[in-house]
Amino acid sequence: MNIHRIFGIKTHAFSDSERANHRVPIERIRESLQTTLHDCKDMRAQRVIYKINVAQTADELWQLRSDLHQCIAKLHNQTEAAARVNSLISVFEGWVPASQLMPI
Repeated sequence: MNIHRIFGIKTHAFSDSERANHRVPIERIRESLQTTLHDCKDMRAQRVIYKINVAQTADELWQLRSDLHQCIAKLHNQTEAAARVNSLISVFEGWVPASQLMPI
């Protein structure tokens, strides 16, 4: 809170280290993304699964949401795709800035 007095910067309720302690492991994020595609078997879905497997950071995985949405919507519909992609938000908490954790 001294930062606020000195620099006029507001701090969050949790420090970065506290947020890091509550993060889901990156492998669990990877598994969660793959699970959303469980019934998508076409070539596009296989390419997305490859991208999930080679992503090195949570941010790279977060950027794949659009690809996931497209695969699911092609097989089902936009509503189902949005629901599945939005269900992933909680696994990214602590990895992605809260301002980006918005549903589709």
